[in-house]
Amino acid sequence: MPSSKINDNKFLCYEEYGQGIPIIFIHPPGMGSKVFYYQHDLSNHMRTLFPDLSGHGESDKVEQEVSISYYANELLHFMDALNINKAVICGYSAGCLIAQHIGIYHPKRVELMILSGAYPVVNDFSSKTLHKTGIYMVNRHLHLLIKVIARSHTKDKALREILINHMKKANKKVWYQYYLASLQYNCLEKLDSLTMPLLFIYGAKGDWTSRYLTYYKSKCKHAEFFLFEKQSHQLPTKQWKAFNELITRFVLNNANLNKNGLLE
Repeated sequence: MPSSKINDNKFLCYEEYGQGIPIIFIHPPGMGSKVFYYQHDLSNHMRTLFPDLSGHGESDKVEQEVSISYYANELLHFMDALNINKAVICGYSAGCLIAQHIGIYHPKRVELMILSGAYPVVNDFSSKTLHKTGIYMVNRHLHLLIKVIARSHTKDKALREILINHMKKANKKVWYQYYLASLQYNCLEKLDSLTMPLLFIYGAKGDWTSRYLTYYKSKCKHAEFFLFEKQSHQLPTKQWKAFNELITRFVLNNANLNKNGLLE
């Protein structure tokens, strides 16, 4: 994997494919960039970038405590290092919190935003329990957690092994901190700051994040929403073909391109 120097002491490793409109994918705690394995196919239409956040995968460890704002700033430095002034930002699950933070506080760096399984706050019992269970499992049963996450994302044994091997590289302390930061973060009152074109994607059945749809529909009235019937939370891997088609159509229909097919 190539790496990008984002300050004097830290490198982020990432995968990059394709040319044209840059789209940056943001992973949830522990998983790293391999959760977007099937989104590599989007390189037929755009420049796809899959960074491992610090403390994940192949990227450098982080010495200080991580937070949603920390990772948002890290990705802005990542964009600077690659001379990307503006990009499409795609978050998945807790990665959506980082994406939203960038969109709220640094909107000029975001051309479009795509959020799969997004939530602005954790404020109900089942969501809190899910996050607290993740925190407990990281501390007490990490190997079991890794297997459970891999199994929940795919039936393909080869991809499971890829996900498992990549998650094993994540720093346990950072994984814990990312979970905790996701539990504590709240951008509910700032959702109306997300004025760029938005696409929200959810599973209609068994997706614990879909209960937060009402917040986005009331705060982001200009956004597009898509629900996969009879599908759960793990859309980038379980419904990747339709997921990729949604992204391609949304980006090509909404990106402000110059005559060379690049973002203006």
